[in-house]
Amino acid sequence: MKKKKSKVKRIGYRQIFLIICAVFWCIFPFISRFIIKKIPEIETKFFSNAAGEIIDLLLFCKEVAIAGFAGAVLLYFIGERIFPDNIETLDRARFKRIRFPLIFIGVYFLFSILSFIFSDYKETAFWGANSEYEGLLAILSYSIVFVFALYYLKPGKQNSKALSSGKIFATAITVISIITGILTIIEIFYKPILEIPIIQDLISPSKYRELARSIKNENFIGQICLTFNNPGFLGGFCALLFPVTFAVSQEGKALKRWILTVMGAILILAVKWSDSKVAMIALAICFPLSVLFSFIHMERLNPETSGTIGINKDYVKTKRKNLIISFATVLVLGVGLIVLSGILPNYSSRIRPEGKPENSAVSTGGKYKLSKAEIKDGVLRLESGDKLLEVSVDKEIAKKCFADYYDSDFSECLIFSDGTNIIEGRTPAVLKATNIREEKQGFTFTDERYKDIKVCVERALLIFDFGYSGSVEFYIKEDGIKIFGQGSALLDEIPQPAVTGLEGIYSFATGRGYIWAQSLPIIKDSILVGGGHGTFAFRFRQNEIVGLLNTHGSCKYVVDRPHNWYLQIACSDGVIALLAVLALFIFYIIRFVKSLLAKKNRENNIELLDIGLFAGLIGFMLCGLINDSCITVNPLFWLFLGWALARQCDNPLFFKEKLD
Repeated sequence: MKKKKSKVKRIGYRQIFLIICAVFWCIFPFISRFIIKKIPEIETKFFSNAAGEIIDLLLFCKEVAIAGFAGAVLLYFIGERIFPDNIETLDRARFKRIRFPLIFIGVYFLFSILSFIFSDYKETAFWGANSEYEGLLAILSYSIVFVFALYYLKPGKQNSKALSSGKIFATAITVISIITGILTIIEIFYKPILEIPIIQDLISPSKYRELARSIKNENFIGQICLTFNNPGFLGGFCALLFPVTFAVSQEGKALKRWILTVMGAILILAVKWSDSKVAMIALAICFPLSVLFSFIHMERLNPETSGTIGINKDYVKTKRKNLIISFATVLVLGVGLIVLSGILPNYSSRIRPEGKPENSAVSTGGKYKLSKAEIKDGVLRLESGDKLLEVSVDKEIAKKCFADYYDSDFSECLIFSDGTNIIEGRTPAVLKATNIREEKQGFTFTDERYKDIKVCVERALLIFDFGYSGSVEFYIKEDGIKIFGQGSALLDEIPQPAVTGLEGIYSFATGRGYIWAQSLPIIKDSILVGGGHGTFAFRFRQNEIVGLLNTHGSCKYVVDRPHNWYLQIACSDGVIALLAVLALFIFYIIRFVKSLLAKKNRENNIELLDIGLFAGLIGFMLCGLINDSCITVNPLFWLFLGWALARQCDNPLFFKEKLD
């Protein structure tokens, strides 16, 4: 009598290792830890309080976690080669198949190292600036994560009794999607995750517990960001994860398919509440495209149309039916949840009426739109088209004012003119409150040319309200006017734009055009090597008030990143590193398209998972046009890219020898 074959998959030490890795990736996106950290002196100019300290919840701990994972993978790889009972030898044939991705990622990492070596800010370049914590350590970890996926997440052998890496990590995708979905519902309808007392106690050491209880989501009212530090990063995460989740759902049984369909709808809701327009666009393009590719793929497996042997036509018919039903269901549920979230009471609506943030800084009057602002020899010149307002200091009166500092009216030492004639007439006016100060009493001019300007003089502090959402502060000195720079430093001159002639693109993508245009000199200096990660703020020309006011409405911004992943690579690691990354992306895209279109697809050389990975990766690459790389999401991107390439490089379409 023949024994029945066991359906239980064999689990060896390699499978145990992969299961541990999969568990790590289920946890990684949600790792949080409350820390108070001293930062390098150069960063205190831009990012800290007076003590040179910052509070961090999500970034530093994630960099440490991903570095720990990378180190563990390296140790395991070495251990496989020296373990005495079962020494693992390198698969030379497979290394040959994956050589191009290894070369591309190697060039990227090599120039990251060179950029670090030649950086003037070594500590920041190693750890990354405290606003991102994505330094050389993170890039090294990304590279190892990519190679880990490329080497270990290869497709399983046909009819293998061992539990495949694909099954293990598909289960991890399911878990990540469920956790994200649950946290999204909590954050929308209850309160932000990091404002929940039990979570605050969990992520903070006892000595900081009271301080952790004061955490508030004040920067992103009306948006959610879960544990991703920024709503835009959450949007990018969902754009990456959602197509993969949908593909995994189509490979599972009915219960799993319906659970992941609901989770997919919640991921759409998360993108909506992240208010990430680029993520929504990425989903709108890539999700329908992935469904179309999946349907075409299934049609090519249909024995009635393709002549494929060994494929059950009823099985293919059921798969296509499930695909269409799931596609329609996830869209209907997603739209329904978005509508419900606007009707039902939610956390945002309990803080701000109709879920909209207050912005007392929004101007309701006219605007003196600055076209140029400069200080020359202590004289402030403010131009708006053909209008000019000059502000100078009467040195004798200023000297008397400083001698009796607290009882003097410093406005008496100021001389306002149009460059030729003194402007005398003034009437009382109120400077509107902003997000950093209260309403102020001041004056405006009776001269019609300057009716949109309001001025307040508080001792030696000179405040201008030009009608933008934010005001501009200057300081009166005996020798003239100074402007406040970063870190409250007094500057003798107002920095001028590094690039002119591109003002027309400044407002593109909510002011990103301004940053991109003014980043061009940094890219020019980074052709071979960049300045190191996290150093963008030190290399960008800060305090250029005209460009900042006309694009953001305030000049209080520290431009600490280019808000474009590709520009970020060029500035941090050099243009050659960027070309290597783009070559890696293009290599993958070409491989996938060839696999999808090849006639050998009838032999099932790609699966729905490959299509889901492709759609998610392309969506995230699109998000990279607007978003920076970030330690909260990009590690998962590199894992997915390595996984996708592992599957493509082991596709028989691209090599002659047979798989083991």
